[in-house]
Amino acid sequence: MEAIGIEPEVLNMEANQLRVSKREKGTQAYVKELRRRGLLPAVIYGKDTPDLLVSVNAKELQKLLNAKGSATAILDVAVEGGEEPKKVMVREMQRDPVARTLNHVDFQLVNMNEVISAEVTIHLVGTPVGVKAGGVIQHGLRTLEVEGLPAGLPPRIDLDVSHLDLHDKLTVADVTPPKGIDIVSDPDQVIASIVVPRAVVETTEEPATAEDPKEAEKANGAKAEEA
Repeated sequence: MEAIGIEPEVLNMEANQLRVSKREKGTQAYVKELRRRGLLPAVIYGKDTPDLLVSVNAKELQKLLNAKGSATAILDVAVEGGEEPKKVMVREMQRDPVARTLNHVDFQLVNMNEVISAEVTIHLVGTPVGVKAGGVIQHGLRTLEVEGLPAGLPPRIDLDVSHLDLHDKLTVADVTPPKGIDIVSDPDQVIASIVVPRAVVETTEEPATAEDPKEAEKANGAKAEEA
């Protein structure tokens, strides 16, 4: 199955730029104070490059990612102090387990000429014919691990599931990635399947044959004589 409706993201310096400030490796109290001020502790890391501790405005980061529609977007991070903007992508976002607010962000430096790996969100499109027939869609894999040049990474992969009938399933092997992108997820992993609800299965089973009243009467009479 071919991924539909997806074009590689067009990079724009201003639209993708995020300003960050250098920070020290502080205590829990220091980090708590950063968050109180609306800032997130973050780190920028890359191959053969020392880790750079920074802080970033939480709202600005979330707004930028929402605008791009993907955590795989390539961002230009401008570090306070006049350094050249660094091209990064969000590699990991840690959230509070209860409030689900962002607690920490890892930015990975990217070379636009080197292949990188990333997880891309799967978006299912259409209503399966099996669902219209009374089935239920079960979601499996929700992201695909892919490889490709940073500029070619899609913000998401749309998959048409309208053709899926009862008992059909869609696996990673059925997906044709966009040009220049390789899928490295296990091809046997299920993305979606159409199942028949248990209640429907039970109601369609062959009902038990009712006992003939006359035969039952004869049997009861025979038992009475034996007694």
